[in-house]
This record gives sequence, C-alpha cells and structure tokens, in this order.
Amino acid sequence: MDKEKIKLDRMRYVKDSTPSNLAILAVVFDILYFVLIYKINNEYFYTFTIGLSVIVNLLFMLFGFWCSIEVKSYHGKFGYVMMALGVVQIARIFFYPMQAHAATAMSGEQMVVVMNNAQFIKAIVYLVASAACMIVGGLLSVKNSKTLQNHLDSLEKK
Repeated sequence: MDKEKIKLDRMRYVKDSTPSNLAILAVVFDILYFVLIYKINNEYFYTFTIGLSVIVNLLFMLFGFWCSIEVKSYHGKFGYVMMALGVVQIARIFFYPMQAHAATAMSGEQMVVVMNNAQFIKAIVYLVASAACMIVGGLLSVKNSKTLQNHLDSLEKK
C-alpha cells in the first residue's frame, strides 16, 4: 500500500480533531464577546433585546459544542451547520455591537457613548474570529467527511 491509501484508511480509526478544536475555539471567542458586552454597565442594554442576545449566545454555544462533538466522527452535515453558525456570527456584528457603538445614553448630567471604540473593535474581533473558526472548521469537516466516504465507497467496490 502506498502512503496515501494508508492515510485514507487511517481516517476510519482516528477522530477528526481539527474541525472539532476550531468549533471549541469559536465558542471560546463567543464567550469572550459575551463577557465584553455584558460587563458594560449601561441602561442602554436593559431592554428586551438583551434577552434575545443572551438566547442567541446560549444557542450558539450549544450548537457549537454539539458540532464539535459530531464533526469528530466525520459527520459532514454538521460542517454545514458550523458554516451557518459562522454566518450568524458575522450577522451579529450589525445588530448589538453596531447599534451600541452608535448610541449615546445619559450618565448623570452628560451624554456618553454606550460602547467606546476599543470595546467595539474587541467585539468585532471576537465575532470575526469566532466566525472564521466556524467557517474554516465547517469546510474542513465537509472535505474530510467526503474524503473518508469516497474511500469507504472505493473499498466496498472491491
């Protein structure tokens, strides 16, 4: 057997850890975003949208962990879920962080910005990093699962 066939055959017994680790890393970046947003103590955030934001964060973490478990076993469909979660992270930039950065609120006698530039940049970096990890992990998962499936199909033909 040549090295390529050995490598393909080995995939049957080894977990697909790279996409799984990228999904976990994406969740870590989401947690950093979560902490950054909710440590800003401002009345601007005390609306029903904070509840929606918390639910989206929790769902992202839940599905992110679920994907990390499933892609280890070469379940390529979860690679597509990971890519969709990455797109959701990009879309989130335009909701809470963008709105909070543009908003002002009363603090005592003066108007202050809700989210300063440094906080805004950190929020964007965390969301983009989370999205990148999910999308790259999803692409790798789909590629690896198709490669393994093609190899298994070729073994059945023999």
